[in-house]
Amino acid sequence: MDFVPALLAVIAKLDPIQLVLILIIGACGYYHVVWRREDREDRAKFIELMEKQIDATNGLRNVLSAITGKAQ
Repeated sequence: MDFVPALLAVIAKLDPIQLVLILIIGACGYYHVVWRREDREDRAKFIELMEKQIDATNGLRNVLSAITGKAQ
């Protein structure tokens, strides 16, 4: 806990504008991390959906190939 007095001393030397800017930058950084996490979950769902779409397309190709009698 030796860093707390040093941190308070640094914060005391900052202007209010600088403190506001630091808070805004920190909030934007946090928002970016949350946004990327949500994006990762959405991308995983999209990949799962694409795999289902590819399976359905392959099934349709098999049916059409069986109907026409031509090999794929």
